[in-house]
Amino acid sequence: MSVCAGVLRDGFEISAPRLVSLVSLVAAAAGCGGSGGPSGPPPERGPLAAGTVARVGQEEVNEGTVARIAAAQSIDVTAARDLAIRDALFASEARSRSASNAPELEGRVSAALARRLLHQLLAEADRKGPVTDGELERVMARRWLELDRPEGFRTVHAVVRFAENADAATKNRAEAVARAIREAVLPVAASARTTARPQPKRPFEEVNDPVVASFRSAVDGVDKDGFEIVVEALAPVTADGRLIRPEGGTLVESFARAASELGARGDTSPLVPTSYGVHVLVLLERTPALIVSLEERRRLVRDEVVWGRASAARSKLLEGLRRDVLVERSAESLLALVPIER
Repeated sequence: MSVCAGVLRDGFEISAPRLVSLVSLVAAAAGCGGSGGPSGPPPERGPLAAGTVARVGQEEVNEGTVARIAAAQSIDVTAARDLAIRDALFASEARSRSASNAPELEGRVSAALARRLLHQLLAEADRKGPVTDGELERVMARRWLELDRPEGFRTVHAVVRFAENADAATKNRAEAVARAIREAVLPVAASARTTARPQPKRPFEEVNDPVVASFRSAVDGVDKDGFEIVVEALAPVTADGRLIRPEGGTLVESFARAASELGARGDTSPLVPTSYGVHVLVLLERTPALIVSLEERRRLVRDEVVWGRASAARSKLLEGLRRDVLVERSAESLLALVPIER
């Protein structure tokens, strides 16, 4: 088998020798005889097609492959070219033995190469250094509940509903009903100040606060004047409207701001207009903030950030490959299923 070597040119081109790891099958292709010396004819030198630096039988080694090997392994282009030629020898020998047509073997090789690729992407992501401010900000947008949770305000409220385009007379009637509700729940609010809220056994667990039932009963006794009245006990909300619960969610800003202005259990809001209607709120609980130090946040999110970097690099790699070669449509989702441990 002859090897024809050319001159390395600038440029990048995609190639994918898939059977690089078949050492056991292609030991003969490495040129090792019984004496340990090389066998077969010596390499030939001659002109090659543009972008090609060597040819091994039907296998061509292009400059893009060499450049990537050199960059990935931090070696010079000569050593990288020799490695690429060795891989081409293995691939050529495997093809001559029809090894490349064995589905089971091809599947194992593909899985091994996928794991190797993902390990390489993770290593490169890890070498990019500490978590940046931008990366931390993006993770904190998802994980604020456990790492940067503000104080929360848990309320029970009643809202007198009316359409956004309701006329002034309708809104005035709704406000009159809301004022009647506020007067009706003031005794309930007063009792809440002397009644401790039951404590949950687990974080975010809902408990049966007796104030809620009393509040609902008081609202039921008010003349509704034809309006729909909704009573709800809500999860704690931050002053900027984020609901403090695993499933997330938000409340309108004016409602959240009114809740945050209530000082202690049993405090009652003035009438609070929103796009939903007119509300009356009673504070059930102020939940404490949970703030993790900046240094500790960076430590806790590092693994997630590294995986995110590697995932972005994987997507970018596949995007580049699709421009030059045929890539399985579901390659990205399939790569995500490859088991890999750091």
